[in-house]
Amino acid sequence: MEFRNGRVFLIFLTGLAIWFAQPVFANKVRGIFSAQQSCPAFVSKNKSINPDNAQILAGNRYDIIEVTKPNPPAWYRIVLPRVNPQARWVSATCGQAQITGEDTGDNESGESDNNCNTAGQADSYVLALTWQPAFCETKPDKPECEIIDPDAYHAKHFALHGLWPNKKNCNKNYAFCGTVKKKKDEFCDYPAIQLDTASQASLAEVMPSVIAGSCLERHEWHKHGSCQENWSINEFFDLSADLVRQFNDSGMAYFMNRRINQKVRTEDFLNRLEAVLGSSARDRIKLNCNQQGMMVEIQLSLSGDLIAGADLEKLIMNAPVQEKSNCGEMFRVDRIGQ
Repeated sequence: MEFRNGRVFLIFLTGLAIWFAQPVFANKVRGIFSAQQSCPAFVSKNKSINPDNAQILAGNRYDIIEVTKPNPPAWYRIVLPRVNPQARWVSATCGQAQITGEDTGDNESGESDNNCNTAGQADSYVLALTWQPAFCETKPDKPECEIIDPDAYHAKHFALHGLWPNKKNCNKNYAFCGTVKKKKDEFCDYPAIQLDTASQASLAEVMPSVIAGSCLERHEWHKHGSCQENWSINEFFDLSADLVRQFNDSGMAYFMNRRINQKVRTEDFLNRLEAVLGSSARDRIKLNCNQQGMMVEIQLSLSGDLIAGADLEKLIMNAPVQEKSNCGEMFRVDRIGQ
């Protein structure tokens, strides 16, 4: 009986050793990682590679794109904005994760599968608008950040970052539907795009990178605009510029101008948004702030029925709900040139 129990125990130990010897695989997922402490964000978790000493910050929320096996995961791969590469590994001990589903989108190399790089399949959109003065606090080396004229459009209005078609099954990875299939190292590495004179002038007003020559419009077209079936480059950017102006002219630019160089309650911003763009807008906007507490960008969720001349308020009304803001209860409105 003792030998029998010993053999069972030996088999158990052998199985346990084999289990621990198995390689750790990863699953592509969708979810949110809520950081509870500041922690390093590794490009390679196994080798602890973090070339730019990037960190997640306590209180911020990050998109999860991958988790290690087996459950519960020891590591989460998240998207860390404004670093390169953005995909980073963080330890599970640094926060709490909420997984919402599996991801069938882009693979690790940045190339899309056939379901996520086919034009004409968008079911919703995101309009991303930048408060340029705050953006330039984090990216002062960008050529457009040398434009510090207080009378420039982007000094007192939200500027265009991009108009992003989304497809539900692809999470945020619906992209690169044209001849370019992956992200370039530099925006000016993309093939040049041709805009007619009127569209060029319209876009240059709301996207300062066009004047500065930093090629953001190339990236936006090849990654996002190419997923619009039967839309020309002019049509894509004309609509993008029109939506920017609709948002600013609704009263939101005036709200920000009255509070330049001041702290603003997030609730006051959302109340004004709701007043001018409808009650649905509150749950369809995501506010992004930098580490200094300045609002850098907003991401506005829009419905899939997007056509030239579309009314922004109606697009918001039928749009999917957005993710939560990371700005907390207050944010600061930065002034150009500081």
